[in-house]
Amino acid sequence: MSRLVSIQTNFAVGEIDPLLRARIDLKQYYSALETAKNVIIQPQGGCKRREGLRYIMTLDSGAANGVRLVPFEFNTDDSYMFAITPGKLYVFRDGVLITNINASGNDYLAIPEITAAMLPELRYAQSADTIIFVHEDLAPLKLVRGATNADWTKTTIAFDYIPRYAYALDFHNPNYDITPSATVGNITLTASSVTTDTGTAQAGGADTITLKAATSYTSDDQPNGMFIRITAGTGAGQVRHVEDYVASTKVLTVYPAWDTAPDATSQYSVKAFGTAMVGEYVNVTNGFGRARIVEYVSDTVVKAYVEISFFDTDTISSGDFETEHGYEDAWSNTRGWPKAITFHEGRLWLAGSGSLPSTIWASRVNDFFNFDKGESLDDAALEATISTSTLNSVTDIFSGRDLQIFTTGGEFYVPQANLDPITPSNFIVKIATRNGSKSNVPIVGVDSGTLFIQRKGKSLNELAFTDTELAYNTSNVSMLSGHLFKTPKDMAIRRATSTDESDRLMIVNDDDGSLIVFSLLRSQEVTAPAEFTTDGAFEAVGVDVDTIYAVVKRTVDSVDYYFVEYFDSILHLDSAVQASGVASTASAAHLDTETVKVILDGIVQPDETVTSNTVTFDRDSVTGYEVGLAYDVEIKTLPVEPQIQSGSLRGFKKRILEVNAEVFETQAMTVNGEQVAFRQFGEGNLDAAVTPYTGVKTVGPILGFSKEGQITITQSVPLDMTLLALDYKVSVGQ
Repeated sequence: MSRLVSIQTNFAVGEIDPLLRARIDLKQYYSALETAKNVIIQPQGGCKRREGLRYIMTLDSGAANGVRLVPFEFNTDDSYMFAITPGKLYVFRDGVLITNINASGNDYLAIPEITAAMLPELRYAQSADTIIFVHEDLAPLKLVRGATNADWTKTTIAFDYIPRYAYALDFHNPNYDITPSATVGNITLTASSVTTDTGTAQAGGADTITLKAATSYTSDDQPNGMFIRITAGTGAGQVRHVEDYVASTKVLTVYPAWDTAPDATSQYSVKAFGTAMVGEYVNVTNGFGRARIVEYVSDTVVKAYVEISFFDTDTISSGDFETEHGYEDAWSNTRGWPKAITFHEGRLWLAGSGSLPSTIWASRVNDFFNFDKGESLDDAALEATISTSTLNSVTDIFSGRDLQIFTTGGEFYVPQANLDPITPSNFIVKIATRNGSKSNVPIVGVDSGTLFIQRKGKSLNELAFTDTELAYNTSNVSMLSGHLFKTPKDMAIRRATSTDESDRLMIVNDDDGSLIVFSLLRSQEVTAPAEFTTDGAFEAVGVDVDTIYAVVKRTVDSVDYYFVEYFDSILHLDSAVQASGVASTASAAHLDTETVKVILDGIVQPDETVTSNTVTFDRDSVTGYEVGLAYDVEIKTLPVEPQIQSGSLRGFKKRILEVNAEVFETQAMTVNGEQVAFRQFGEGNLDAAVTPYTGVKTVGPILGFSKEGQITITQSVPLDMTLLALDYKVSVGQ
């Protein structure tokens, strides 16, 4: 039998996958934990008890059908957190619910457009005082903050121009001549030798109209490719493309179908051109030339942009050109709306509609609601479709070093050579990697790259640009902690605000309601995961600047409730209420009938039961109280494996004789079932809070042999604890 001393100076790797218990060859093994439950891994390497959760409010029963937390930063002094449930939007500022929204008497803004089915994949982007929400089944909504915290205006966006797409591409040879004003650039096209027709219809249908008996059109193809307008009567104001005509019956078919079917009262006018022609093309079939219609001027004149130069400016006769039509708004209630959004380089970018899941659009520069490509000048709108051998349905887009596009089939970006601005002449989408991302989990940006959940929800990946390769690569951030991923459904990041903390990435698991929390300091290659649990299930997470909000499902008196809470560094309990000063009771209506923990003046008291919404203390508080639910804290090391010349200790029985725990400002701790003493005997000590201790606490001897030789740190009372390092004496025998 021999004795040796082992030391673990830090826990900077966090909790690792049980599949790695045997990988003593990895350097990460010696800084890792088997369990890191309800602790935060600090950038210096220590483990600290996580903050408690402060209760704010209880959401209505609609939260059971879905809830999202969305941040909104109005300016450096005013920032908010939205809690969105089906049909309702709650506003929080500095941890307080804003009431009487828009003087309505309601503590929420009604948003009936957002349904339960939309919430998981609801996306948003903010610019100044406006935030925009998108979903493929939602006409984009914008929310504008008014003069006060309670003033909010919600409207459906009225786009100045919606891009067009040929959902039913078709061609016609109109029965008139056209003359271009020039061969290149911005031109006009003028129609001549046009046979027009006006009158009162005999009848109408869903996509037809019966022209007057004495109509000018005597052959079947005569009006095809022209436009008909209902000038008066039923359906007045509608303009449609003439798709077909039957001279014997006078029945003319239109595209698309009428919004309001005409009848025998409808007056009509058939002309060469119509407003619906914008976005269509004119192709010269007997020669050269292709032009895109950009503006309707009159029934015989349109403006166009030449994409293929005309041979000359001579009149092009009927039969020598064709019109390319079937175009309609790319986004609509019928075709679907964009489902991803961001702002990038002065443009609003939208992507992935219901009918065009792989297409990306960009607005005109500084004209966010205008998607007109116009004459394809540098500031014009942009459009591209991702076409590869796999399905690339857009899940999200992100404004990073470049514009990044995440799809179910891979990760793409828009390259910018020499950081030149994106223009119609250099706009191209290139593939970076082929992992695919999960559609219902938002993308998160970090200093080094962009984080996303892999398509199947099994890993956390980072898309980053490498200067050595001048290309984007994807790395698996969660390689050592895949066991923590249990169907992720939400993700948010809190940026570090001081040197004693790192960036904190939080991922909500749908299976068990746990929260995966990564401490990230990418410049030092620190990626340390831990698991947060609570008496209930985490449903959503969001970050308002430096405040982490959570929606937690808790069961109280056999009924499920959805509480909005936020992590508070002065708290040691969950769903807690806290106040300073003298008090004999505390109001905790949200936990009525539950048994709760009580901390008075920093001293843990016996448990109490909330009765008639109130907790009654055994004595009055002097400086303040905290009432709430306890949560378990556990830090468990991996099986001891000292690096010795004689080889591995696997298979040998081991006994931890003594543990020396280096702690910082700690008030309570238990080591392998033995409670560590932090309170000293003396006059008045039992009437005061435990003084936080910094230094080494020694525990031992510890009885019992095992083949693992692990140390488990827990807490029996909810007080401060920060563990910096462990060194321990180990006895080894056959």
